[in-house]
Amino acid sequence: MSAGFIRGTILVAVSTGLWGVGDGFDVTNRACAQSMTAGTYNIQVAVTGDAIDQWINTRRHLVFESIVANQPDFLGFQEAYARRSNSQGITQQTALGQLFEGTKWRYFSWEAQNVFNMNPFIVNTDRFSPVDFGTTTVDIEQFLGPVGWQEFFDLHRFFHGDPNTGNVHFLGPLRYVNWVVADDLVGGGRVAFLTSHYETFIGENRRGPQYDKLFARFSDLVNSSFGYVSRQIIAQAELLESNWGALEAIVGGDFETPDPELPSQREFTDAGYAETWRFINGNGRRPTRGIDNMFVMPRGFTINDSYYDQAAYTNGASDHKPLYAEVTLLLSRPGDLNCDGVFNGGDIDPFFLALGDPAAYALAFPGCDISHGDMNGDGLVNGADIDPFFLCLGGGACP
Repeated sequence: MSAGFIRGTILVAVSTGLWGVGDGFDVTNRACAQSMTAGTYNIQVAVTGDAIDQWINTRRHLVFESIVANQPDFLGFQEAYARRSNSQGITQQTALGQLFEGTKWRYFSWEAQNVFNMNPFIVNTDRFSPVDFGTTTVDIEQFLGPVGWQEFFDLHRFFHGDPNTGNVHFLGPLRYVNWVVADDLVGGGRVAFLTSHYETFIGENRRGPQYDKLFARFSDLVNSSFGYVSRQIIAQAELLESNWGALEAIVGGDFETPDPELPSQREFTDAGYAETWRFINGNGRRPTRGIDNMFVMPRGFTINDSYYDQAAYTNGASDHKPLYAEVTLLLSRPGDLNCDGVFNGGDIDPFFLALGDPAAYALAFPGCDISHGDMNGDGLVNGADIDPFFLCLGGGACP
């Protein structure tokens, strides 16, 4: 059945029937699947020792209030600084991880291996069991070439730097995509959560109109680089599905823009993803610095809600508001009867086994959802699904 977006919809999972082909088995009597919550939070970098102490004593606890209030199953952080520590040798990223000790949330960090990777995340292990996790590096210099990267670096310093001091926020060529693959212990199914930080932005030309042409060049470099990062994240999600079978991806992070027409977002929507906040809120007003986004595949999720937490505790926590999305995993994947994550000729024999002997199908493919055989969307799996099955397999209309 088609996996459309239905706000507030409760998805139902299939109970295996024991009916024959003639009667068909009813797949409408299902147990309710539970929604899950994913989030992304730029916690604002703390660079100096005093700033780290202030983070430890106050800000991190305000960040934690949002997590307790919203109960995310996955949440990715950005700007969790690790290159400096306070007088006790504690970094901002380490102090963040201390919040989750003894809780249901498992904290994933690559600080010990790479202090430039400032994107740790958490997973609710009461609900999800991680089966694999890691980090993937995206090299913008490799994409632009050494000359192109130097131009990007220099223009970034020129347009974003302080004209008097030359100070500018750090810009390196590497972006880190941190990810986890996890099984849903409650509703079944497998999810990949990926998070990243694009780190710089276009901004405005404050140097004067004589630099408009140069600023246009800078904008082009930012957009092409961000589009490249997005394509690499999409490729990583596809690789995870290739390695781990049927799964659905949630992508979150600081994209540095709310503009859906810029490449950082457009690459996702062109690939079939939907931005959760825009789906729920349309062109509604985002909070200041509402440049954080989350994307999901419509074939795999309903989007029930998406919102920025703007409670009082977020005011002093960061210069960003955390973004959350409540989604429901759609377990039905039409045609994929052998549960390998794709619909192809390998599903023909399992399809006919499901039609002729549902009990034997359940034994042969444990854990697979027999409703994948409902190819005409009538809530039954029976002989009426044969023609739609082969029409879809041959490249025709699919449910």
